Amino acid sequence: MTTTGTVFVSDIHIHFGDAPYRDQFVRFLRRVSTLGDRLYIHGDLFDFYVGPKQGRLPFYAPLFDAIRDLRAAGVRVFVMVGNRDFTMQGDPGFIAAGAELVPDEVLVDLGGRTAHLSHGDQFCLDDRSYLASRAVLRFAPITALVRSMPWFIASSLAKGYRKHSARKMAKHRDRGTNRLASILRGVENLVSHRQFDFVICGHIHYLAETPISTGYGTRLFTTGAWEEGPNCLVFDGADLRILRV
Repeated sequence: MTTTGTVFVSDIHIHFGDAPYRDQFVRFLRRVSTLGDRLYIHGDLFDFYVGPKQGRLPFYAPLFDAIRDLRAAGVRVFVMVGNRDFTMQGDPGFIAAGAELVPDEVLVDLGGRTAHLSHGDQFCLDDRSYLASRAVLRFAPITALVRSMPWFIASSLAKGYRKHSARKMAKHRDRGTNRLASILRGVENLVSHRQFDFVICGHIHYLAETPISTGYGTRLFTTGAWEEGPNCLVFDGADLRILRV
């Protein structure tokens, strides 16, 4: 297939029960085919996700229908886990809809240039407590335990974890700062070991292009949180650009 364009989006944070918010993203999916023939959802599609039991709820049917329609239209859909939906890996609902579940760090060819794509939370090298909890939560037995819990128990635990995380994010808002500094050292460490034209990630909810201070001239693109305004990145065959949708 000849690639006409590639779209990147993350941190949609679909809230269970919020149909208007869900439908905003579904409308975006309906127009992706006008932007390109590859879509990467690189983490945190959901506000929280506790496994296939959640995906089978009727609330999510329009989302899976839209992914299925994209595949029928010839658009490949790649889905990556984030810190809020790490139990999604191997989820049969996405596989049945035609999505391709990919690891949380992949290389993407963009017109002969190389992009390193991830959700981005692994770059938070200075937040040791977060990285420790990340390792524990993604430990296979823990993930399996969450996926096996009844919906009402797993969702209650996830909401509690989300409240804790929201308090940390609120500190940045109160200070009037963004979270770019929290990942820069991790990104610089990555590009010091290998040359990339682009590094693309989400997680920090900061829509921006940032040059990385290396001799190679890597450009860091970070996707923003959809609660702050729908957005994506589009590679149109010539360059990567930010798009507010």
